[in-house]
Amino acid sequence: MKNSSITGIIPHSFVYDYEQSLGSDYLRVTQLTTNYPEFEQFVHGKKYDHLIFQQYCWEEMMQRFAGPKILDLCDPNWITYDLEIVKICGWVHAVTCSSEGLTQLVKSYLPDMIVEHVPDRLDLKTFPLPRKPHQGKARKAVWFGYTHNAHETLPQLAPILKDTGLQLRIIANLPYSEDDDILKLNPEFLQYDRSTVYEQIREADILLNPRSDKAFFRYKSNNKSLVGWHLGLPVAVTGEDVARLMNPDERNKDVADMQPVVKQEYHIGKTAEQYHDIIRRIKQRYF
Repeated sequence: MKNSSITGIIPHSFVYDYEQSLGSDYLRVTQLTTNYPEFEQFVHGKKYDHLIFQQYCWEEMMQRFAGPKILDLCDPNWITYDLEIVKICGWVHAVTCSSEGLTQLVKSYLPDMIVEHVPDRLDLKTFPLPRKPHQGKARKAVWFGYTHNAHETLPQLAPILKDTGLQLRIIANLPYSEDDDILKLNPEFLQYDRSTVYEQIREADILLNPRSDKAFFRYKSNNKSLVGWHLGLPVAVTGEDVARLMNPDERNKDVADMQPVVKQEYHIGKTAEQYHDIIRRIKQRYF
């Protein structure tokens, strides 16, 4: 789609000075701006036709910018921090959310506002080829992400990992350090590095993506699962999943079912299309 207007995206790390490896920055800013020139990471002093505030409340800019404005959310930070989310959303024209659960939560606050689910998606051309089809009993399981999330979610899988004898690989920002049943399994630790992480994930047989009932996890997106499926790994959420996926036929079936879905519905081009449509609707309603 040819478009002469420019949308500036203000990443979460723009003000908070997080490392560039911040997941939401890469998934929801870098991938989009790298592939579509009508989206650009915000630069001070440059004129933009529209703005997207990625998980960041910049009150003065939200109130003063005259064009279409979107707040993009990937975590319900207002649950644990002192943020007046309804007031903040009143400074923009639309809200986008990375998971369906988060979308429904925000819609319950703002029933008359444009609130849309824009999933985390993947720039598929940056990935290595999927691993070869699975053969034999599974030998290695992998988990990747921030270590504090591993502390919260992995212990529930410790019994099945012990019973099956699966080797556990953890790819994270810091070594696993909780004194619990996961640590007793002596997991392999690899430092997270985006330039190598996909190859390291691909070497495993099962991707672990257990959940938690805590609010932040209840509203998280499925981006880890998307990565696993695209790389040729089935995804285990529960201990029952792990037990079933020890069988190579089950692993291959899961991958065969999900890889086409990732390719068709979760490529980054769909995100560009969604934002074009949301901006069009904002202009129809407010301008």
